Amino acid sequence: MTEQTPVAAGLRWIRAQAIWFRERDDVLGRVYSVVEVARGLTGVHAVLVNLFLVLPRSTNGIGVVVASIALVFWHTWISYRMRRTYRRTTRAHLADLGVTLTIALTTVLVVPPGAAPLTLAGYWLGGAAMYVAILRSTAWGVAFAVASALAIVVVPSHFTFERIGVAFIIVLLTACSGVLISQFRATMIEQEQERIRSAALAERERLSRIVHDGALQVLALVEREGPGLGSRGVRLAALARESEAQLRSLLQDREVVDVERTKHIDLATALDKYQSARVTVSTMASSVMVPRMLADDVQAALAEMLKNVEEHAGPDAQAWILLDQETDDEVILWVRDNGTGMSADQVSLAAQSGRMGIRDSIVGRMAAIGGSAILKSSPGSGTEWELRFPIDVEAVELDE
Repeated sequence: MTEQTPVAAGLRWIRAQAIWFRERDDVLGRVYSVVEVARGLTGVHAVLVNLFLVLPRSTNGIGVVVASIALVFWHTWISYRMRRTYRRTTRAHLADLGVTLTIALTTVLVVPPGAAPLTLAGYWLGGAAMYVAILRSTAWGVAFAVASALAIVVVPSHFTFERIGVAFIIVLLTACSGVLISQFRATMIEQEQERIRSAALAERERLSRIVHDGALQVLALVEREGPGLGSRGVRLAALARESEAQLRSLLQDREVVDVERTKHIDLATALDKYQSARVTVSTMASSVMVPRMLADDVQAALAEMLKNVEEHAGPDAQAWILLDQETDDEVILWVRDNGTGMSADQVSLAAQSGRMGIRDSIVGRMAAIGGSAILKSSPGSGTEWELRFPIDVEAVELDE
């Protein structure tokens, strides 16, 4: 084991002490700690200038000292408070700006014109804007920076061209910092999403190997040997063939759900995975872009319909799925089967007995997304569902 030098051990201890306050989910903790140190150094600079340059020329020495003490106290308190994410409230940021502007404007009360290079707040004045730009947003930061800049040049008797330059630099640095932090956040989100996709694909490939080496081989054996077992064997072979087709379709699917559920996807492509030996899927040649959240609800309702076909339509029933779009803002999905069908009394009886698939999983889901679900069925004539649901065309165009 390599021995650490005293200097390296000391630096490691300082690093540990500096990050003790950071929460695990606070991705901006490192950036904030740098800005906190920088603001602290500008505060030290402001206090030294006040005591050694401004104080001898002031008309109220006690006021200069009190303002310097207030600067040190406030910086210590607000910086400590901002170390915790749940304490970074709007009220705290506004209080920070208020105290900062108060210290700056106090300059005209205790210092004659030209006696203070900037204000009693010095370059520390821009710290409130930097804090809010990093921890909140660029717009907040620029607004705070403009307010701070106005505090420097608002009093005509203390106006200098040097203050205009400092005011400009404060606004510019705050805006640039806010934009950089926004880019940093976006990069962090993209990297996390890519990590989740990679992990999901790796897990899917691992499960694919397991399924391929186990379940698919067994299904292939049943499909091959089943017909030699009589009529039941033929039925088992057909079921094995259908299950094998569904599994292979699932294993070939490389789509990973995005973290952001408002992202738009092609509904026609999403429905292709329901194609099987008993289900025929017909979609449009063009894409039907809908929010993923809406697509998830539609697919959940469709899964419930296909489940009913499998359980109640009969062993030889076939199902057909047709997707169409007659208008730009509405999509129609028909699901039809040639099974045994059902009557209105059977539907009511199913609901009374606690089977809520039709009411909740299908009709309820369509109503929740602003659509409708119409059931057409009679004994011996199969079942047909007509689903109509709206899509946000403007949102789709913006997403694209």
